[in-house]
Amino acid sequence: MNNLDMQSVLKAGGIGAGVAIVLGLLSLIPVIGPIIGFVFLCGGFLIPIAAGMLYGYFAPGLEDTATAAIGGALAGGASGILLAVFNAISATVVGTASEGIGTGLAGGALSGIFGALCFGIMGFVLGAVGGLVWPFVQKQMGGN
Repeated sequence: MNNLDMQSVLKAGGIGAGVAIVLGLLSLIPVIGPIIGFVFLCGGFLIPIAAGMLYGYFAPGLEDTATAAIGGALAGGASGILLAVFNAISATVVGTASEGIGTGLAGGALSGIFGALCFGIMGFVLGAVGGLVWPFVQKQMGGN
């Protein structure tokens, strides 16, 4: 863990969260929202896996399996937690606009707490999977 590159973790987690937030924003558009929401629902688990693989891509040098898994878990967890925060804010805004301020805030808070737990834990696990896959991909590509 001494050779864990935190800049690569932040970069990969930020890109994963950015993709998730853009898809989340697109799902709020009335015309294309249901289609984007369905794609996001079916393929959303790929975002933390990709963030875990991106950690290995951004990290300098060859990554060993343990370091790639830990870095991938951190990147995937960061993207999952940032997505949960975005979902809580959007649920609060949409709920406040449609149901009133008290109900919207309560729904947003519940969504944020449970979303952070679910997306965070799954982000860590799936990011570690992506991090575990990266050394094999790197060997197939011929190293960095």
